[in-house]
Amino acid sequence: MLYDLAAVAAAFSVTLSNLIAPAAIRHLGPVVFNCWRLAAALVAVLGLVGLRGSWNWPSSVQFFALAASSMLGIIIADSCFYAAMARLGPRRTSVLYTSWAAFAALLGYLILGERLSSVKVLGIGCVVGGVCLAIIFRQAGKPMASEETHGSTRAGVLFGLLSALCAAGAVLIARPVMAAGLDPAMATAIRAAVGLPGLVAISRLPGFRASAPATSAIALRAAISGLLGMGVGMTLVLFALSGQPVGIVSTLASTTPVVILPMLWWTTGVRPAPAAWLGAAAAVIGAAVIASGY
Repeated sequence: MLYDLAAVAAAFSVTLSNLIAPAAIRHLGPVVFNCWRLAAALVAVLGLVGLRGSWNWPSSVQFFALAASSMLGIIIADSCFYAAMARLGPRRTSVLYTSWAAFAALLGYLILGERLSSVKVLGIGCVVGGVCLAIIFRQAGKPMASEETHGSTRAGVLFGLLSALCAAGAVLIARPVMAAGLDPAMATAIRAAVGLPGLVAISRLPGFRASAPATSAIALRAAISGLLGMGVGMTLVLFALSGQPVGIVSTLASTTPVVILPMLWWTTGVRPAPAAWLGAAAAVIGAAVIASGY
């Protein structure tokens, strides 16, 4: 029960992170925002590893696998996720990101030769249906600020789907390393330490620089988002994984699209329409079906 609560708490933590993030993303740009976020999370995770005394280093093969996972999952996937959020808002981006479960199942089938049963195909269909509802849905009457589209909706959708695809690939790369017994907190610290210099280098390139100079308020918002999303959220997921199977934990931690709706209702005073609840529920149910093992 405690492990299940930790996974659900991780979903709440990530939801809070996503609600805090949009203003900072639009101010800094997705890559620079991701730098601030990852730096804060890295400090927190290194502190956790230090307190636990778990400085067990991986082999060179494991290190390069984690580095590749970081390049794909942090530098590309996270930056695309925040590029999508800047355009679509936290709710629709969260539903889009749930499609990582469908991508993971498809990649497992194509690359690893894992069986894609009719139940998993049904789950993929639920995820696709939920994503479609999230994209085509428009709030009746005056829309809440988080539902307003900034820039191209098509670009936001493409960034969201690319984020989910790269996140699924990153999980597949890291899976053998974690199955070998490497400390999860140490693995997270390595991925963050590898990803941060890459993000800083990209942030210096034209087109990826900050949209505006960072203010203390914006930097604090980005840091808090990183601590909640990767620091607290990842720690809770790792704790949950120590006592529950991956399928259960990933399903409970993927309830962000549903968790975010009452939080948006509470913060904006605007009740989400039934289509929003239906789309979020369909995506989460699809992820649960895919992770069921059938």
